[in-house]
Amino acid sequence: MSINKTYNIRKRIENVAIFLLIISGIANVILSMPRIPAHLNKFMIYSSDIMIPNMQIYWLLRRIVGFILIFVSSRLYKRMRSAWLITIIALSVSITMHFTRVHIFFRSMVYIEIFILVILFVFQYDFRRKTDTMSVKRAVVLFIGSVILILVTSSLGFLNLKEHYKGLKGFADSFLQSIKLLFFMETSAFATTRLGMIYADITVLFNWIFIIAALLLILKPIMYNPIITKHDKEKMFHIVNKYGQNPMSYLALENDKKYFFGVISSGAVAYAVVMDTVVVCGDIICSDDDAVIFISEFMGFCRENNYSILFLNVTKKFLDLYNSMGFESIKYGEDACFQLSDYSLAGGRAAKVRAAINHANKAGITVSEYKPTEHKNIETEREIREISNEWLTSKKIGELSFMLGGIGLAEPYDRRFFTAYDAMGKMLGFVVFVPYDGKKAYLADVTRRRKDAPQGVIEKLIYDGFMALKEEGVVWGNMGLIPLGNVREDGIPAKVPTRLFEYVYENLNYIYGFKQLKHAKEKYGPTEWQPRFIAYYPKMFTPQLAYAIVKVQNPKGIADYIRIMLKNIRGPVKPA
Repeated sequence: MSINKTYNIRKRIENVAIFLLIISGIANVILSMPRIPAHLNKFMIYSSDIMIPNMQIYWLLRRIVGFILIFVSSRLYKRMRSAWLITIIALSVSITMHFTRVHIFFRSMVYIEIFILVILFVFQYDFRRKTDTMSVKRAVVLFIGSVILILVTSSLGFLNLKEHYKGLKGFADSFLQSIKLLFFMETSAFATTRLGMIYADITVLFNWIFIIAALLLILKPIMYNPIITKHDKEKMFHIVNKYGQNPMSYLALENDKKYFFGVISSGAVAYAVVMDTVVVCGDIICSDDDAVIFISEFMGFCRENNYSILFLNVTKKFLDLYNSMGFESIKYGEDACFQLSDYSLAGGRAAKVRAAINHANKAGITVSEYKPTEHKNIETEREIREISNEWLTSKKIGELSFMLGGIGLAEPYDRRFFTAYDAMGKMLGFVVFVPYDGKKAYLADVTRRRKDAPQGVIEKLIYDGFMALKEEGVVWGNMGLIPLGNVREDGIPAKVPTRLFEYVYENLNYIYGFKQLKHAKEKYGPTEWQPRFIAYYPKMFTPQLAYAIVKVQNPKGIADYIRIMLKNIRGPVKPA
């Protein structure tokens, strides 16, 4: 049995134990409340009754244990070590209490809790995720501060409403009663009126809200957020240049990425974390010989931190490897590619582009290359940024990132900048090309123009840029991905995510403009449509993965798209 299959089986067993833990916690809380519902009284028939000096303390402990088991379970699901330790202690206390005062319901629960305890001990090394130290400090401050504040304010409230309560003569009595309510939550024996009961219940509620908030902060997982140094950037730059066969490889150098480098292999990936999903930009970046070792290292890192994995926009090169390692893969879209040695504007398929370029030529538009690494021009870069900012203000959604690069003037590396000017020398637009596959191919990554630029500016920029690269021996030009386009593969039954992608492509076009994007690239007459895929682990495509795809590319998240959808309900909008 493979390591991944063994791990998946182990994880399912652990998840069952965590689910049973929630049930145990709920049972402890309900059956220890001061006023138990009448229909639950049948569970309170004791099969044995060992006398306990103070039953209030007994039920208080059981109540606290129940709350802890409920609220620690979500962090236990994230495989946090601190949650594991708290659970072991709480379960041990609960099981011990079963043997001091056992009734019919808890007699069966004790076997379940012993089962949970055994599972947690057997698989304890799976629970290794660390806690955020700063969150623990904030939690302690929150807990102490909130308890003092609540006790003081509730004491003053009881004092002002003392005619509604028994035995309140001064602030000391009120403060003592507040402490009793915090721990025992028994309001009926204290309040004499309905108003007094309501205020006391609200006080108890707020007490526990703050306590639970503090507990959740204590159990906040640490996010693996490495500081990217200049050395890391240089190391990634050399790995990308050597092994980066994916058109997205060069985007590893953008500042919105984190890096994972192999320890016993020479590979790397660029990624971001969305909730508990690691989203990788493109493929693993490594040699063919190191691929198995590197991806095993990377999966081990994700497993240790209980991260799901999503490779976004991958090529066919490593697809079989991903599948053999337990990933699920589906087609995500297609890249519009041009074999530059065979590409020309002749014929009908590129007629619209040819006409647009002719129009630009007649308008006196010229294209030149700006080389910031050879000669930096402040005015040229000012115009590039000006055009970029103007273009961004025209977009209805936030600036997309992660799978799209920035203009990269601060760290140009091997980017190629082509700019278009009118006859008066005013910059009208620009295109940034990024290399991949050992500089045998270039992706037209960033394409922007002024609002008032004449027809044909972008078409001339892209064509002239590709032709200049062709003269240098570049084999492939690439205009980038058409997301969700033509995702159904011949001879392969459509999976649920494929149907979801097709629905989004057909029905939510006004949000992103998938079809318009396809049409804009089709008019250039690509010589080849290369498929792109996503690969994810574990194999189930969850709402969390769908959210990760959206969030990682648009920092404003789903809310940005909902805003556009609401506008569309009031009236049709043009695609973003």
